[in-house]
Amino acid sequence: MSQYPYYTEPTHDTGTVAAAARTTAVSSAEGRLKVDASDKIMLLQANKHPLVALLTQVGKTADGANGWKGSGIQKMVTGNPSFDWFEDFYGGRYCKVSGTYSTGAVTVTVTGAGTSSAYIFTVGDVVMNARTGERFLVDTIASTTTITLAANGRGYGSTAAAAGADGDELYRIGNVNQENASARNANSTRTTKETNYTQIFRTSITISNTEKASKLYGGPDLPYQRAKMGEEHALDIEESFWFGEKKTDGNTTHPQRATGGILEFIEAGNSYVQNQGGVLTAPDLEVFLREGFTYGNNQKYLMAGGLLISAINEIARGQINTVPSTRTYGMKITEWVSGFGTINIVHNPLFVGNFAGYGFLLDLECFKYRFMEGRDTVLNTNIQGNSEDGEVDEYLTECGLQRMQAPRSALIKGVTG
Repeated sequence: MSQYPYYTEPTHDTGTVAAAARTTAVSSAEGRLKVDASDKIMLLQANKHPLVALLTQVGKTADGANGWKGSGIQKMVTGNPSFDWFEDFYGGRYCKVSGTYSTGAVTVTVTGAGTSSAYIFTVGDVVMNARTGERFLVDTIASTTTITLAANGRGYGSTAAAAGADGDELYRIGNVNQENASARNANSTRTTKETNYTQIFRTSITISNTEKASKLYGGPDLPYQRAKMGEEHALDIEESFWFGEKKTDGNTTHPQRATGGILEFIEAGNSYVQNQGGVLTAPDLEVFLREGFTYGNNQKYLMAGGLLISAINEIARGQINTVPSTRTYGMKITEWVSGFGTINIVHNPLFVGNFAGYGFLLDLECFKYRFMEGRDTVLNTNIQGNSEDGEVDEYLTECGLQRMQAPRSALIKGVTG
C-alpha cells in the first residue's frame, strides 16, 4: 500500500515552454493579479477631475481606437512619502522707492522685491527711474533695503538728475565697468528646497456573495460599483490637489500625511491673486492675463468655475475655439489666443458655490503628479477576511502634488454674475 496520500490534482499548466508559460492571464485566473487602474480611472470621466486627468495624460499620444499610449510627462514616481525639489529664480530687476530722495549723493530706500529688496542690485549697476527718466549708478549696497548713489553717478546719461518720489519704479538696466578693472562683485541667488507629501487615498467596495449571485437589472453589481467607486476615488484626489493643505501629523508609529494643493500654494504670497469682488469687465480680465503671463510659458490652462466661464464667454465672444479632440485627453477644452498668450479654458465642475467665480491660470509645467513606487492607483481585489461571506475590493493610491515656481501661475476669485 502506498505510503503517500492521494489527493485531487489542481489545474496544471503543461506542455511546451511557450504553452505552459506563467503569464498575467494565469495570475488573473488565480485571482492574484492586482489591477493597476490609474490611467483608466482618470479617463472614465475626465471632465469631472480635469487637473488629475491632465497631469496623468499630458504627453501621451492618440492611438486611434486603442485610446492613448505613452507616459504622462507630468507624472513621476517618488521613493519617499516626503518628496523634495529645488527652486531658483533669476535675480530681480525691478523695485520701488520707499519714501523720497533728492539730487546729489543720497541714500535710497527700496521696496517691492521682498525683505531684501536692495540685494537685487550690485555696485556699478545702471538703474532707471521710470517716472523721472534719470539713469544713475549704484555706489554701495548699504543694507538689505537701502542703496547709496554718489554725486558723480547721478544723471548717468543725457537725462538730468531729479528727486525721487515714494512709489517711483526703479529698473536695473545693466552695468558699466572701467577698462582694465578687476572682476565686479558677484551677486547670485540661492536655490531653496521645497517639500510636499504623498497622501494615502483609499476607497472600499464591499458586496455580499448573495448579491454577487443575484440576477439584477442592468447587469452584475460588482463591475458597476467598481466603476462608480473608481470615479469617487479620482474625485477625492482631484479635490485634495485643489484644496488640500500640506500636513504631517507627527505620529512616528503610524504616520499620516496630507498633500498640499494649488489654492494653498498660490495664496501663500508668491503668485498674482486678483480678488475681483464683483462683475468681471474686459479691462479687469486684461489686467489678470497681463499679470498672469508675466512669468512662464505663453500657453497656460485656466481652470475655472461657471461664473468665470460665463464672463469670459461674453468678453471674448467669437474669439474662443474648440480644441481638437486629439489634444483634449478626454475632456472639453476651449482655446483663446489673447495678446498675452494662449489660454486653454477648462470648466472645473468642482468649482461651485463660493468657488464658482474662481479661476486658476496654471503653467502646467509647474505641477507634477507624484506617486509612491507600486502605489499609483491600484484596485486590490478580494481583501476580505477569510470568514467573510462576500467580497471586499479597494482602490488605493499614494500620491501627492509637486508645486513649483508659484509666480508662473495666478488666481482670480470673487467674480460674480
